[in-house]
Amino acid sequence: MDFSTFKCCIFFFFLFCFPFFPIVHPQIDLNSSIIAPINRDLYHSSADLMEEIEALVQRHPNKLTMDTFEAENKGYQAKVAVVTYCRNRMEDYRSKFRILLTFGQHGRELITSELALRILSILSEEEFLPNMDRTSLNSTLNQLLIKVVPMENLNGRKLVEAGDLCERRNGRGVDLNRNWSVDWGKKEKDYDPHEENPGNAPFSEPESQIMRKLALSFEPHVWVNVHSGMEALFMPYDHKNTTPEGTPSMKMRALVTALNHRHFQDRCMIGSGGGSVGYLAHGTATDYIYDVAKVPMAFTFEIYGNESASSKDCFRMFNPTDQNTFKRVLNDWSAAFFTIFKLAPRQTGDANSEAELVKWVSIDDYLDGYLMGRRNRYGKKMEVFDLGLQEIRSYFRLFMLSCVILLFMFCSRISKSKLQRPLSSTMLH
Repeated sequence: MDFSTFKCCIFFFFLFCFPFFPIVHPQIDLNSSIIAPINRDLYHSSADLMEEIEALVQRHPNKLTMDTFEAENKGYQAKVAVVTYCRNRMEDYRSKFRILLTFGQHGRELITSELALRILSILSEEEFLPNMDRTSLNSTLNQLLIKVVPMENLNGRKLVEAGDLCERRNGRGVDLNRNWSVDWGKKEKDYDPHEENPGNAPFSEPESQIMRKLALSFEPHVWVNVHSGMEALFMPYDHKNTTPEGTPSMKMRALVTALNHRHFQDRCMIGSGGGSVGYLAHGTATDYIYDVAKVPMAFTFEIYGNESASSKDCFRMFNPTDQNTFKRVLNDWSAAFFTIFKLAPRQTGDANSEAELVKWVSIDDYLDGYLMGRRNRYGKKMEVFDLGLQEIRSYFRLFMLSCVILLFMFCSRISKSKLQRPLSSTMLH
């Protein structure tokens, strides 16, 4: 190939490919070097929070009881406190509509345990929701038996309070929400053992053992596992990009759609955890509760997330740091839970209430979680539109590379033909 032909190829290469090379814009995060500490003015310590809950139970023995369960595995011990709310205890508990709520499964998510305290305070009528119809609420609560686990991962929470603000695992480094048996042990490409260590076997951890026994013995109609890191109302499944089929799935979707509309102005993601959050999670509690324990309505709620926070600034990422946001989160989500208390019993047993909830479902709601923001498991947010553009750019680059190769071959062939033409001329003469 002569020099002019080579220049021609280079020119066409840059002409077609240059517009599609990514342009990186530097982003300066002014807060990236500032790691927020635990705001002690807003948040209880684990010891203080549990003491306050215990005092609340003692003040309302006609409504609340508290039990502490202990378990041990290979020298590692754990305790899990369970608060039970029930009126008219003389009735058979199986005649009640049963709800199991668990908070604080990940140590760094302090706001979830604060929400547990707020819900218990409202149930005991020491605090009240704005615009709450007490007569209607009392009628609803008479039908319910509610168990609340305010702080499932006490040992992990203590590590956070000691200064490891990003710790989500338990006291010996196992992620309790990867330690259940459904699809246990599978690892995605971006698996990080510091975040997602599933343990050496399903239910290897005392905390998971206690929660499994509690769920199987209590046989709840509704299960909610409460987390923070984003705003979302998730239903099964976490380990695959689908939701269950049939009427139970429709009922769950109808309920979370109603909650999203009534309390969160449709800003929460809804759908399956695996399909909406942007990654698959294996060995989660909610998938076990739905698939194995056969709880009709099983959810994972994410009640707060600061998407602008650095991945190292974990307290800010997972917990409100100012008083206004702190109060808003607790008020909004407390109201949402009391809506569950009201609607879920009717929905599971009354076709009319199902129709009332289904009317909220629209195609826009169905696509929530797919057309809203997605993030990978370690906090990097991406828009679905951006993901689509990236795929288009990738395919176009492959196409252009093929074109350049073909162009190179074509130019080489022209060059060879030019070199051969004079030689043929001398042979003929």
